[in-house]
Amino acid sequence: MSPSFSIGLLVTDDDIDAVILEGWPADVRKPRIVVFDYAGNDVPDEYVLRIGTGAPNAGLTGREVFAVEYGPDCRYPSPAEILSVLDARKSAEKPSALSIARSVHQSILELDPRLDRQEQAPTGDDYNRLYQLANGGLLDLLKTLGDPPSTAAD
Repeated sequence: MSPSFSIGLLVTDDDIDAVILEGWPADVRKPRIVVFDYAGNDVPDEYVLRIGTGAPNAGLTGREVFAVEYGPDCRYPSPAEILSVLDARKSAEKPSALSIARSVHQSILELDPRLDRQEQAPTGDDYNRLYQLANGGLLDLLKTLGDPPSTAAD
């Protein structure tokens, strides 16, 4: 298994201020990193880089950014810690398959007594509502279980 490392980009005012490497293998050279942007009309010609690849005759501005190693004395935050917090948010935001199934089941159970209280036979609208609850819930469940969007379309 390959070693796990993290790369963080610290952005200040739409510009990359620092590149932080964490867990970078000691026997692997740090990567060279360049930040570039398309040159606007207000950029003097001496700062414009003429590049032949990409958009024809693209005028770019750019600079090299040097990576720093994250460690105990690093003044930047830990990329791995930030990724950990983001991962925790993802799992907290995403409902589990079990919670979706329970919600669909509960919605169907609540619909039945409502129909009984009306003391009349269910209408086409009632059946449509039941279909929407079951089908929508099952589609959500499929998405949560990793079914690709092409087969679990809304």
